[in-house]
Amino acid sequence: MVTLVIRKCYGMAGMAATDKKGLGLKLAWPSAEWGSLPIEGGVAAAFRREIEQATDPALREREIEAELRATASPFRTAEAFGVEDIIDPRDTRAYLCRFIEAMQLRLRTTLGPKAKAGYRP
Repeated sequence: MVTLVIRKCYGMAGMAATDKKGLGLKLAWPSAEWGSLPIEGGVAAAFRREIEQATDPALREREIEAELRATASPFRTAEAFGVEDIIDPRDTRAYLCRFIEAMQLRLRTTLGPKAKAGYRP
């Protein structure tokens, strides 16, 4: 399974896009955004009490969003979500072709009917 995050991927969707058998490749473009919650809208939900208690709630919400954007790192997030590489979009085809070529033998031995030892009754 190949997962390529090109835009937005939040919550369990980012973790669910993996192959349990280990045949997966997880890539992302620099334009990818992922995490537990999107900053827009997520701040209002996660920091609701703090925003409501502020003298200027709209200003406080914008401040929190700015703080989170300043500390956001696509590389830390990619590592946390198991992304193997952040690639240039122009290199996508080459990455996919290399992955398919590398997996040919593994696919032949992993997929399809399995040989069973013993005698037929």
